[in-house]
Amino acid sequence: MDIIQRNIERLIYLDDPADREAIEPMSEWKWEQLYKTVEAYGLGPWIVAGMLAYADDFMLQPSPALRDKLLALGGEKNPERLERYELAMERAKGTLHKLKPQSVKAYASDLLHTIRNIEE
Repeated sequence: MDIIQRNIERLIYLDDPADREAIEPMSEWKWEQLYKTVEAYGLGPWIVAGMLAYADDFMLQPSPALRDKLLALGGEKNPERLERYELAMERAKGTLHKLKPQSVKAYASDLLHTIRNIEE
């Protein structure tokens, strides 16, 4: 797993702020890639919550403009979007055999969407 994905996971899966792992330092380009991933998967609400919880972390240093763009991605948490992200990460790691029932549902939904697009 690369540094961008590790930082995304730290921001998303923050259960207890007292137990948090430090954000790894990233270049502005990597922060931009994190933003693109978060935007593509609709993970804004989780990232905003994570950024607020990590507000005092020295390594949470995207540019002010990018920070504003990330914080603007807020909204309501949609579990299906998180499941799609998790599924994509499992695919990338080659661990599809470890699917959770929710991931299978998200995979089937993605497959149906792809088939419909092909038919059109």
